[in-house]
Amino acid sequence: MITKQALGNTLFGMADILRDKVEDYKSYILSLLFFKRLSDNYLWENENSVKEFIRQNNREPNDAERKLLIRRKHDFVIPDGCFWEDVRIATPVEKNKKLNDAVNGIADANKDPNGNFILKGIINTVRWNEPAPDGSGGTKLAPEVLTNLINYLSPVDLSNRNASVDVLGDAYEYLIKRFADENRGGTTAGQFYTPQEVVDIIVRYLKPERNDAIYDPTCGSGGFLINSAKYAKEKYGSQKNVRIFGQENVWNTWAICNINMILHGLDANIKQGDTILSPKFVAEDNPLQIRTFDKVMANFPFSQENWAKNGEPKKDRNGKPVNKKDGSPQLEYSKEFTDNYQRLVYGMPPYSNGDFMFLQHIIASVKEGGKAGVVCPQGVLFRGQPEKTEEEDGQNRKADEEYNIRRGLLTGRLKDGTTIGANIIDAIVVLPNNLFYGTTIPGSILFINKNKPEARKNKVLMVYAAKEGWYREESNLNILEPQDILRISTILESWGDIEVAQRWIAEQKIRLNANIQDNLQFKLSEIAEETADAVSKATERLAKAQKAVNDKQREGKKLTAGDRKSLETAQNALDKLMAEKAAKENDCRDKAQKSIAKIEEVESELLAMLADPELRRRYFSVVDMDEIEENEYNLNIPRYVDTFEPEEEIDLAQAIADYQAAAKAESEVDSLLNALLKTLKGGE
Repeated sequence: MITKQALGNTLFGMADILRDKVEDYKSYILSLLFFKRLSDNYLWENENSVKEFIRQNNREPNDAERKLLIRRKHDFVIPDGCFWEDVRIATPVEKNKKLNDAVNGIADANKDPNGNFILKGIINTVRWNEPAPDGSGGTKLAPEVLTNLINYLSPVDLSNRNASVDVLGDAYEYLIKRFADENRGGTTAGQFYTPQEVVDIIVRYLKPERNDAIYDPTCGSGGFLINSAKYAKEKYGSQKNVRIFGQENVWNTWAICNINMILHGLDANIKQGDTILSPKFVAEDNPLQIRTFDKVMANFPFSQENWAKNGEPKKDRNGKPVNKKDGSPQLEYSKEFTDNYQRLVYGMPPYSNGDFMFLQHIIASVKEGGKAGVVCPQGVLFRGQPEKTEEEDGQNRKADEEYNIRRGLLTGRLKDGTTIGANIIDAIVVLPNNLFYGTTIPGSILFINKNKPEARKNKVLMVYAAKEGWYREESNLNILEPQDILRISTILESWGDIEVAQRWIAEQKIRLNANIQDNLQFKLSEIAEETADAVSKATERLAKAQKAVNDKQREGKKLTAGDRKSLETAQNALDKLMAEKAAKENDCRDKAQKSIAKIEEVESELLAMLADPELRRRYFSVVDMDEIEENEYNLNIPRYVDTFEPEEEIDLAQAIADYQAAAKAESEVDSLLNALLKTLKGGE
C-alpha cells in the first residue's frame, strides 16, 4: 500500500511538469488524479466482484452475470473507451482530445435517480482540448506536456488495492495545502484553504453530534466539512454519522471540493453558486426560506465589496471614472438590494462591505438550538458608530447599520424594533495577524449559539489569542502550533473552570502528542522519499567503484591513484548524503520533542493562570452584558482583556547594587586614566 506522503510527493511532482505551462495548474492535477482514481478503482472492483462470484459459485460468471455484477458493484459508471488506459495508449497528437472525450463521457454517463448529472463540471472541469489562444490551431496544454503527465502518473495504482480512501483523501488534502502554501500571498489561496489549526479549534468547540447536518456556505475545498466528518469518525466510529452540505461560488473550487468529498468516501451535497444572491439550500416547502442546520462553519470572503452586485463605477463631472488610492474604481450604489430570503433581520449592511451580510446568512442557516463558528475580520467586533445626540457630540448622529446589527446579535433587537430577547454571541477569539492565506486583514472567530446555557445567556467569553508567543512568526504567514491550539481550546472549553480545564487538557495532550508523532513520521518518510533517488544513485556509484577495486585486487593488479580516488569520492558523496539526511531527520525529531515539551509547559501555564484572577485578565474575560452595554456594544478586545504585555519587574535592591558596582568601576577607570595622564606629562 502506498503511503500518503509517497502519493502526495508523487502527485505534487506533477506540478513541476505543469508549472508555467498553464494557469491554476492545481485544477489540472486534481482533475487528472480523480479520473485515474475512478478508472483504477473501477477495474479493481470488477476484478474483485468476479473473484467473489467464483468463490461463491465455483465457476466463472457468464456475460450476463458479469454485466450484472459490474453494474451493481460501482458508485460511478465508466463507458467503454473512457478509461485511463484508453487515454494512455492514444498518440500524443490524439491525447488531448481523447482525454477530453473520456472525462466528458464519464460526466454524461453518471446521473442520480432524478436524472441530475452528478459528475458534470467535476470530472470535466478542465477543458483538456481547449484551443491555444493565439489561433495557431494547437491546444492550450501542449500534447507533449499532457503525455508527460499521463506517463508520470500511469505507474501509480490509485485503486483501493494500493491507495485506501484515508490515504487518498489525506494525500489530496496535502496537495491542497501545498498549493495554498505556494500561493500564500495571492487571493486564490484564501478562496479554497483555511489553516487546519483554525478549522480544528472551531470543529472541536462546536462538537458535531450524531446525525447532525453540517453546513458551510462558502466551503472552498471543504476543510470544515472534511474535518467534521473526521471528528464524527473519531467520536462515533464512522464519518457518515454526520450529514454534509456546502456551497461554493468559484466553479474550479466547487469541483475541487466535490472531488475532495468523493475521495474521502463522503456522501456530501455541494452546490455551486453565489450564497448571498442565490442560496441553494432552502426549505423543502418554501423556496424563499433558508434551510437550517445543526452546525454551521465558515470562513467567508473578508470585507467583500459590492456583495449585492449593485455597484457601478463612480464618475466625475467629465464622465471619467473616479479611482481609489490603490487604483481600483470607486463604486456608487443606486439600486436597492431586496433580500427575498428574509435573512436581514438585524439590519441592512453597507454595500461596500459584506461581512454582516454573510453573518446574517449564517445565523439564518442555524437551527433553533444550533451553533456556528465563523472566521471574521476583526472589524465586525467594533465597526459602526452608536447614536449620539447633539448634546453628546454636537452632530445629532444616528447609529449606523453595522452598529445596529452587532447590537442586535448581542441583545436580540431586530431592525424593526422588536426584541427576541436573546444574545446569540457565545464566544470571540481574536487571532494573530497574518494567519490567513491571501489577506492581511486581522482575523477572529465568532461563535454563535442559539441555545446558550442559562448561566451564560447574558455573558460573552472573549479570548485574546494574538499575544506575543502564542504563535510562530514567519516571514509571510504566521502559524498556530500545537501548544497554541491547546491554549485557545482550553479557555474556550472551560470558560475559566479549572476542573473542566484539567479534564480537557488531559484529553487534548494525548491527541496533540499523537498528532506530533504522526507528523514526525510523515516528515521522516518525506525525507526518505526525497532522498531515496540520490542515495540509490550514490550507493550504485560506490558499489561500482568498489567492484572495480575488488576485481583488480582479485586479479592481482596494482591499484592506481585514480582507482583509490574514485572509491574515496564515491564513499564521501554517499557519506555526505547520509549525513545530510540524518541531520534533517534529527532536526525533525528535535522539533517534535520541543513541541511535546511546550505542551507540558503550556499545561502548567494554563493551570497557574486559571488559579490567579490577576493573570486571567491577560488571557480572557467572561464579560457581562452590562459591561458590553456600557461600552456601547463595542467588542474590541482591549476593552475587556488586558492585551498589553506586562513590563518586566525590576528588583530594586539588585538594581541599586548593580548601579553602585558600575559607579565604582567607572571611578576606578577614571583614577587609572588620570594616573596614566600624569605619567605621560611627567615624561614630557
